[in-house]
Amino acid sequence: MIWRRLVRNTQDFIQKVKDPYPPSSRQLFRFKSPEDLAAWNIFTDQEFGGLSTASLSSSAAYPGTANFAGEYSTELGVDAGDRIRRSGFAGIRSQETGEHIDLEPFDHLVFRVRGDGRKYIANIRTENWIVGDRSHDIWQAYLFARKGVWQDVRVPLDRFLLTWKGKLVETEVEMARQRVLSLGISLAGGEDLQPHGPFCLGLENIHAERVGPLK
Repeated sequence: MIWRRLVRNTQDFIQKVKDPYPPSSRQLFRFKSPEDLAAWNIFTDQEFGGLSTASLSSSAAYPGTANFAGEYSTELGVDAGDRIRRSGFAGIRSQETGEHIDLEPFDHLVFRVRGDGRKYIANIRTENWIVGDRSHDIWQAYLFARKGVWQDVRVPLDRFLLTWKGKLVETEVEMARQRVLSLGISLAGGEDLQPHGPFCLGLENIHAERVGPLK
C-alpha cells in the first residue's frame, strides 16, 4: 500500500515537473449586466462613410446574455468621399484598461455564442513589440457558430493569424500571448462572404482554456 502511494506520488511529481500548469479555464468576459456591456466598444464602417450599423444590448429572449446586432451593408454613404474605398464591416472590442490579458497559460479561446448563420471573426489585439507604436496589427481567426443554437466555440490560439488593416501578414511572427490588450468579435466583411441585411450574434461569455501541455 505504501509503495503504491509512493509510486503514485512520484508519477504525479514527474507529471507536474513536465507540465507545471494543469489544464485550466479562466473567464475573461461575460455579457450578463449593463456593466459587462459597458466594457465594450462598437465600431462600424459608418466612421468612414459606410452604412452598416451595430449595437450591443441585453437579450430579452435569453436573460443574462447579450446581442451583437445590426444591419450589414457594403454600400457607401453620399458623404463617404475618399475616406473609404470598400465598405462592409462591424464589430465590438473590449476596452483597453492599461492592464494586459495574459493568455500564456492557455491554448484556446472559448466563445459561448448563438449564431445566426453568418460568418464572424474573433480578434486579438496585442501590445506591439515596438514600444509606443500604435499598430493596426490584429490577430484574427474565423468564429464558426451554428445558427440558432447556443454552443461553446473553441478557437485554438495557434489558429489566429496576424493581419494588418484586414490583410494577412505573410511574415511569420509569434503572438505575444502574455501582452493582450483587448479581444473582439467582428462580422466577416466582403460581398463574397456576407449578404446585405440584418445580423444578430448571441453572446454569453468568453473564457480562456487550456486542454493540452504547454509547448
